Amino acid sequence: MTRNPNTLLAEMRDLIAAADTSARLGDTQALRKNLKALGAWIRQRILHAPSPSEHVVRENEDLRHRLKISKAGFDSMVASYKGLLDTFETFRGTIDLVQHIKRLEEVPATLDSIRKLRNLHTLRLTLDRDIFGGRIPPGIGLASARTLRDRIRQFSPTPHAPRLFLGEIGRIENPGFFLGMEEDPPAGSCFIFALGHKYQQGKVIGIVAAYDPDPERYAPDKATDFLGHFCDILGCTLITALEHAQLEELTVRDALTGVNNRAYLERHAPRILDFATRKDLPVHLLFIDLNGFKAVNDTLGHEAGDLVLVGVAQAIRAMVRKYDIFVRMGGDEFVILLPDTDGDMAAIFTQRLRQTLAGIDVSALSGLATELSISASVGVSRHQPGQSLDDLIRSADLRMYEEKTAPRVIPTRPLPPEINIPPLAGEAGQ
Repeated sequence: MTRNPNTLLAEMRDLIAAADTSARLGDTQALRKNLKALGAWIRQRILHAPSPSEHVVRENEDLRHRLKISKAGFDSMVASYKGLLDTFETFRGTIDLVQHIKRLEEVPATLDSIRKLRNLHTLRLTLDRDIFGGRIPPGIGLASARTLRDRIRQFSPTPHAPRLFLGEIGRIENPGFFLGMEEDPPAGSCFIFALGHKYQQGKVIGIVAAYDPDPERYAPDKATDFLGHFCDILGCTLITALEHAQLEELTVRDALTGVNNRAYLERHAPRILDFATRKDLPVHLLFIDLNGFKAVNDTLGHEAGDLVLVGVAQAIRAMVRKYDIFVRMGGDEFVILLPDTDGDMAAIFTQRLRQTLAGIDVSALSGLATELSISASVGVSRHQPGQSLDDLIRSADLRMYEEKTAPRVIPTRPLPPEINIPPLAGEAGQ
């Protein structure tokens, strides 16, 4: 039984005090007796007793071991927590990037940012051409709805589940299609997820795929909750951006000819004019009014006139550059804004434009036999620093009117030899 340490300490103090007293009194016999008693007490109580230091050592070792285990567990918990925070931050950053997409034109850059954020070797988006065709910029794959159905059929029986595939790339057919590669990768792993239509259950609008040369990067047993959520948000965002584009087209697109309208010009031209002023670049505006169009409407009918307008718009659109602005102002009036175009370039373009429109076959466009023809009066005006868009349009419109009303000889179609009536000088072509 272990005695109280305080009791042992008291006994030792008493023995030491007795020996000290004997020494001070000079009682040698008593001193020898007291020292003998102290030595016996020490041998009995300390030297021959179980060593408390060994017990303490064992307890310390056990405590140290438990602390080591606890610290390892704590460190593991901290690392896991930090990993969860990092994953969450990356997840939140990815979702934020997707949710910031407002226009379809932003999709390629956003996907590239996600690829870098997630440290992905390859990230590819392929969309339904029947839904997104004509609105998606380069960098995004397009395939018909039928092709998409045929390609994902290999993942049956759940072709409409978000997760189509996760694993080694050699286990699927034609992986290059999903990854936008001309040749199938020889090795590695990939994931393939379907994007659903938020309004049409079971409708696949596209496919998201990622590839990595590491065959273990995308293992079948890995959790994919994040990917599923990401694909849900991406699919909804794409449809929302598509709706925005369709709505915008209704407000800036001419319903008859399919070219942009005046609202589009007013929205985008000021930015071009401001840039040209700051960089001292020439900009010209052409105001176009058709000659002879009223006769087409009055003689052949408005339906034929609409067909002629569509043909004119298509002919002009084929001439303009990608960064030019071409709009229908209304009726038979059109405007072209030519950035970075000097006077000589504008004059050459205007001449080509007149020749092109004069060569339009009204009979072929309308589907009706007629000798009627059209031409164009074109007013050209160069933008001056500080000049507003409205003033620039008015200036070109005035020049067009001056050209239209100026006396001129209008060539007519050759008449049959038996009639052979000479053309009248100054005859109007309107």
